[in-house]
Amino acid sequence: MKIHNLPPANPLDAGQLPSKETGKAQTAAGSFAQQFQGALDAASARRLDARLDAVQRKAASAETEGSAQSANLERQKKQLWQASQELEAIFLQQMLSAMQRTVPRDQGILKMSQAEEVFQGLLDEELAKVMAETGEMGLAKALYDQLVQSLEEKEKAKKPGAGV
Repeated sequence: MKIHNLPPANPLDAGQLPSKETGKAQTAAGSFAQQFQGALDAASARRLDARLDAVQRKAASAETEGSAQSANLERQKKQLWQASQELEAIFLQQMLSAMQRTVPRDQGILKMSQAEEVFQGLLDEELAKVMAETGEMGLAKALYDQLVQSLEEKEKAKKPGAGV
């Protein structure tokens, strides 16, 4: 990695002629902050993808395991409920993080550090989980009702004598 070839962290500083030592320090700090932010964004995207994959696997396993009758159906419904809650939590987390981005952070005496941004992201994730568990938003229930209805229709179609 060549730190000395990167542009300064603040484009407005490009016109200033700082001393060689401060210029190198500012460039190194700016490039580190940019790389750190990129790494945080990539990690957040990977974590979101992993959570979505887990929800899809749970929903798929609930739909494909339809061999045993009532006990299996109840287990599938439980898995669908968990997957619905997790999907609602993911949606709420995305909504909370989008809302957080609209709040101006650079105004005032203190600026938000990288650590505060990481903490805020983790806090948003936990808030979303709690909000989804309460069921007040209703997204998980609506999704669950739709999925259970399709699951029950599939079960009815499997029974002998059902259908046309």
